Amino acid sequence: MQHSPYVIISPMKNEERYVAQTLDSVVGQTAPPLEWVIVNDGSTDRSPDIVSQYARQYPWIRLVHSNASKRSRGGHVVDLFYKGFEHIKAKHFDFIVKLDCDLSFAGDFFAVALQHLDDNPRLGVTSGISHIMIDGQLVAEGAAPGHTLGASKIYRYSCFQDIGGLVRSMGWDGIDEIKARMLGWEARPIRELVVLHHRPEGKQLGTFASGLERGRGSYFMGYHPMFLMARVCRQILRPRHFVDGIAMFAGYTSALLKREERIPDSSFINFLRKHQLRKLLMLKSEV
Repeated sequence: MQHSPYVIISPMKNEERYVAQTLDSVVGQTAPPLEWVIVNDGSTDRSPDIVSQYARQYPWIRLVHSNASKRSRGGHVVDLFYKGFEHIKAKHFDFIVKLDCDLSFAGDFFAVALQHLDDNPRLGVTSGISHIMIDGQLVAEGAAPGHTLGASKIYRYSCFQDIGGLVRSMGWDGIDEIKARMLGWEARPIRELVVLHHRPEGKQLGTFASGLERGRGSYFMGYHPMFLMARVCRQILRPRHFVDGIAMFAGYTSALLKREERIPDSSFINFLRKHQLRKLLMLKSEV
């Protein structure tokens, strides 16, 4: 069956335990990509060797190596994404995917996603829903309602161009969808697309450090303080999320007191805060 052409870019660092599962998920797709560029960020384990084995069998998979650019808080993953983008050879594609290398998903994942995107030309940014295994049960990983998953982002390329691509900063995976909505695009996850996250959010840095980063990212994006507090309270009241909520509050407060840099776009901040206040008042909002 014909499907809209798409390409995938994947940052990767020390994913030896998980990358084969991601590779198997993609090569088993009923709607495969035109190209898949995997960017090795100085891995010290066998993950590049594993990718190379697959690349020899599937010529549309390519491994490239990062030049170990200076890490910037929150922006390094975007730097790696653009490193991969430079190596895309296809001239024509409709969608571009940012995919992490610690995921697995069903063989019709992209076929279903592409069908949703083809059916709704205004859907500009989408993703699957992240799940983790807890005591043998598949459980949805905590995320803000309606937030698209940074680990499996699918962008309509015309939308990607409209929003000016990805911002090299903290909160990039929230900024992108908010910019899309500002410009009249829809941005939302597809509920039936289950993504199994083998290394859940927070494990890389630790729960507290991960929460601190999200708090700082929320400050950078211009979150309204009342909305941030509502999110913190929601996290604190959820099972196993108390530490994360406290860390978010600490990260946001620290950035506020230090008067750290914010996104230099007042219209973005005004749009975001307006819709956050509408949410707090239980009114319909696009953000």
